[in-house]
Amino acid sequence: MKLVIQLVLIVASAFMGYLIYDSIDSKIQLEKEVKERKLVVIERLEQIKEAQINYKKVRGEYAKSFEQLRNFLENDSLVVVKAIGVVPDSLLGQEAKALAMGIIVRDTSKIAVREELFKENFQQVVDSLDIIPFSGGTKFGINAGEVEKGKVKVKVFEVTAPYTEIFKGLKTDNEGIDMTQSMILGSMTEPSINGNWD
Repeated sequence: MKLVIQLVLIVASAFMGYLIYDSIDSKIQLEKEVKERKLVVIERLEQIKEAQINYKKVRGEYAKSFEQLRNFLENDSLVVVKAIGVVPDSLLGQEAKALAMGIIVRDTSKIAVREELFKENFQQVVDSLDIIPFSGGTKFGINAGEVEKGKVKVKVFEVTAPYTEIFKGLKTDNEGIDMTQSMILGSMTEPSINGNWD
């Protein structure tokens, strides 16, 4: 009887050890997956940020929809100013004077957005720009407008991706991840183009 009890205790303690190991290993794997997914989403949000900055340079405001942004990327042009010549030391800080004297020249030309942004994988970036990675096709929320700060109207935009979409398919219950949160780029209340992960 004593031997049976000892065997039962050994098996029970081995099983408990396995459960503890499995629980720790699962948590480590989840943390790794959460970190990797965040990095992929941040990369996509940074691409959106670059597209929005260039959209504003051309149009004077941020895109309110991904349709506007995609149309801009595929069909619009950027103004490129090429500097020809060097301002001499005697005219440092007086570039306008050097321009008027013909010492330097500024050549302005247009270049297609597709030739300037996301050169290595332009079409892939454009086609997936509005999709939250790992979400199964859910789109980012996007908005744009203006806010008044210090009696000055400032153009703003905001792009959001809920954690429920970013971490879709992961077992996040009781793992310390607040699934009501979102990754947010920009702000509709502050003149910021940074993400809430910075």
